[in-house]
Amino acid sequence: MFQVPKGTRDLAPKEARKYYFVIDVLRGVFEKYGFGPLITPAFEDYGLLSAKSGPAIKNEIYYFKDKSNRELGLRFEFTASLARFMSNNPNLVKPFKRYQVGTVWRYDNPQAMRFREFTQADVDIIGSTSVLADFEVLSCFCSCMDALGFKDYYIRINSRKLLEEKLTILGKVTNVNDVFRIIDKTDKIGESAVKEELKRRGFDPVKIMKIVKSLKPEGEIKELLKYAKDNGIEKKLKFDASLVRGLEYYTGLVFEVYAGKGLSCGGGGRYDNLIKQLGGPELSATGISFGVDRLIGLMNELKLFKPLEEGVFIITANEKLMDNTIELCKDLRAQGIKCDYDLMNRKFSKQLEYASSIEVPYVIIVGEKELKQGKILLKDMKTGKEELINSEDVCKLITSS
Repeated sequence: MFQVPKGTRDLAPKEARKYYFVIDVLRGVFEKYGFGPLITPAFEDYGLLSAKSGPAIKNEIYYFKDKSNRELGLRFEFTASLARFMSNNPNLVKPFKRYQVGTVWRYDNPQAMRFREFTQADVDIIGSTSVLADFEVLSCFCSCMDALGFKDYYIRINSRKLLEEKLTILGKVTNVNDVFRIIDKTDKIGESAVKEELKRRGFDPVKIMKIVKSLKPEGEIKELLKYAKDNGIEKKLKFDASLVRGLEYYTGLVFEVYAGKGLSCGGGGRYDNLIKQLGGPELSATGISFGVDRLIGLMNELKLFKPLEEGVFIITANEKLMDNTIELCKDLRAQGIKCDYDLMNRKFSKQLEYASSIEVPYVIIVGEKELKQGKILLKDMKTGKEELINSEDVCKLITSS
């Protein structure tokens, strides 16, 4: 018997519906904020992927050659594809606000809420140097978290530009990205371990950590916090000078979102040089990304999902009434009601068992006695309450409950 590949999984309807629910909520918020959808290929030229992330990325992605010996790779995020798209379409009106939702692949070690095949949702603004653009993506993120039912989430923010300016005072820090990668581990391995690694790499841990700890909101961070205060999301933002995000293409503000038990579920920042580095025009850019699988895992833990099943299952008292069932089902579907009926010629009790097993909230019983009265029997599967009603009232009763 074949099994799913390592780091992937099947999603049965009950779990798959959660995915579509979350994605629909995210897309709805993205659209309200003026972001438009973009669809790009699932695989890209390996040269593009390595140009963005370096040759070592080959060991972290699904790399392959096609039948013409071209080097390709499955996308591991959307930023490289967005940069390529902008390079190929330089005349797009700016700012260009886009969102993208889809599957990405990374050859990581599978862990809790971390898979090799997973779903990501991004929003990005291209062409604006204003802090307003950074505020906009953060505001959008907060609206998404609110719409999904999260309460105790927060966003760590910092400025790589500000921290780099302060670190240059040391003089000996020739490669600030090496220092950034180490500092960024503070929340994962602790300050002591960070100091040890800095020392091992030849940096002065005391001076560096002193600068990190003394850093206060200035410049773009202060401006961002002002916009956040004016718009009611300031309590969600936490300045943290140790946040720099390890990716070198970030140039300014960076952010990371936490929810549940302090688990990261998204992040991003400003990357003003990336599009030019990948062969495109000089364009400012900022964006943020959601890990949809992580969001769903957290929502399961926090019990944020409400029952997603809707509609009715029609039970036919005997085979002679099947035409009545089909007609009723057709009418309900035409009114937008999710509706199904038995396809297995089962007895009444077995039909009821099946309706209970699929957790449908309502059952309609079509019987001869009820039809003679011009009625049908509606059963609420949660309360067990039964009500004899007119067929045309079904839609009203279900949608109002």
